[in-house]
Amino acid sequence: MSLADRILSGLRTMVLIDERVSRLDSSLTTLRDTIQAKIADHETRLTRIETMIEIARPDGSTLRVAAPGQAWSGSNSPEGHAKES
Repeated sequence: MSLADRILSGLRTMVLIDERVSRLDSSLTTLRDTIQAKIADHETRLTRIETMIEIARPDGSTLRVAAPGQAWSGSNSPEGHAKES
């Protein structure tokens, strides 16, 4: 194999790799857009579910999840519900 053949073979390989990378890039772009749309849909659904739970509370209180390190307080505390029973 001559030097010219090796150079042409290397250039051909580079062109094929570039084409594959371009296809992969477009596939990943499509996948990213699809995932972002699904995440937005899940956020919307979660907001609806949270709203339904808050509206459906029989005592009219608002459901609150305490942040780590915070104590429960008010009517949302487990002790508060135990006292009401």
